[in-house]
Amino acid sequence: MKKWSLFLLTLLMALSVFGQRKGKGCDFEYWADSLDRLRVEAMTARTEVERYGLNDDFMNLLELTLQEDNSFKFGWDSVKNFSVLASPDKLFKIFTWFIYKDDFTVENFGFIQVYNDGRKKFEVYPLYDKRAIMDNPQTTIGNHKKWYGAVYYKMVMTKTKSKTYYTLLGWNGNDMFTNQKVIEVLYFKQDMSPVFGANVFKKYTDKAYRIIFDYAKNSVFSLKYEHHTYDVGTGKRDPKTHTVVYETQSADMIIFDDIAPLDDFMGNVAAFMVPESSVNHGFVQDNGKWLYINKVNGRNPDKDKPAHQLKEREYYKP
Repeated sequence: MKKWSLFLLTLLMALSVFGQRKGKGCDFEYWADSLDRLRVEAMTARTEVERYGLNDDFMNLLELTLQEDNSFKFGWDSVKNFSVLASPDKLFKIFTWFIYKDDFTVENFGFIQVYNDGRKKFEVYPLYDKRAIMDNPQTTIGNHKKWYGAVYYKMVMTKTKSKTYYTLLGWNGNDMFTNQKVIEVLYFKQDMSPVFGANVFKKYTDKAYRIIFDYAKNSVFSLKYEHHTYDVGTGKRDPKTHTVVYETQSADMIIFDDIAPLDDFMGNVAAFMVPESSVNHGFVQDNGKWLYINKVNGRNPDKDKPAHQLKEREYYKP
């Protein structure tokens, strides 16, 4: 612990010197490498006290780095141990990561670096994970001080007539028995302060300002944003067979697995909920919002199909 405190002090002093050297800029590759190493140490430290101490060092260094001139232009392409997503309109970047506690629960952390046109500068907002105190997390409107924490891996920008939304797909390690995937919605007030959660999900089964999927720890739940063709009912029936007539549509969509209990008698206990990959659901963009489509038989035409291989016919040999 003392070793890393001394290491951080050296980094902060060097960073301060870089900041005072006008016109010389800052070696962001060096800071990215240092941040990566701090994250590795924070993830592998033996005790919770050590992990949180190293995480504090990481947060202090990252915040100082983000306050440096031209830091927004740095690509962070070499980063492996924390997530960095840039908005398609280059308005902001969001940094997210997590720490395991000794009880195997997870606390998420983050920063938003966003351009404030009124002040003509980038501002940095730390994110505080308040999942534990949200009574109704799916219908809670939050901000950077009241954030439903997750580590984000995908961002999609949509626009209505009056507002721009940034939909985030994220993962949350949650606790010993469950993981979560999250569809979060972010937008900015006029003063460029962030707001999390919005009423943009149409025809979904429940009222939701964000969508949270709980599932068993050892299972794999798919939540992606991809281009798919899918079939939708036309409301008509074939006059001969009397079966429903479907038509094929194509769109970029959020697509995810159905979740069901391992056995019916287990009920909807998250620790026993597992993905049913043969059944998918999805959201497609509809005037800047997300229209829910139940039971999507999605097909991604952009994915490479495995080459067909001829195999010799095998005959039964007694």
